[in-house]
Amino acid sequence: MPTADQRLDQLEPVISEMLARLDETAAKVERVSAQVRQLTITVTNSIAAQSDSIEFLLDKTTKLEQNQVALVKEMNRRFDVVDQRFDAVEQRFDAVEQRLNAFEQRFDAFEQRFIAVDQHFTQLLDYLKEKLK
Repeated sequence: MPTADQRLDQLEPVISEMLARLDETAAKVERVSAQVRQLTITVTNSIAAQSDSIEFLLDKTTKLEQNQVALVKEMNRRFDVVDQRFDAVEQRFDAVEQRLNAFEQRFDAFEQRFIAVDQHFTQLLDYLKEKLK
């Protein structure tokens, strides 16, 4: 049976090897922890940058939508003004048309009178020709 010193001598290299492996494992854990911290910082910065970009784009989109609504309102207002002007022009044309119709009626009446006078002259000439024969 081995003595206590012999057993201790046998365990010492095993314990030493286990402690060396433990140190290696601790170093690996420390390296992985540092990489995880760095990755966390990188991801956090990336998310913050994307969040800023998304916020910027949303602000721009909102402003564009507001400008579009304002532009549509302005265009509708301008179309209403143009419609009103066309209505005014149409009313003026209607007034001109009414005046032209009134002139046409007067000319028709004048033409009727002229035809009647012409007929009277023709009858008078015929009568005079008959009397002078």
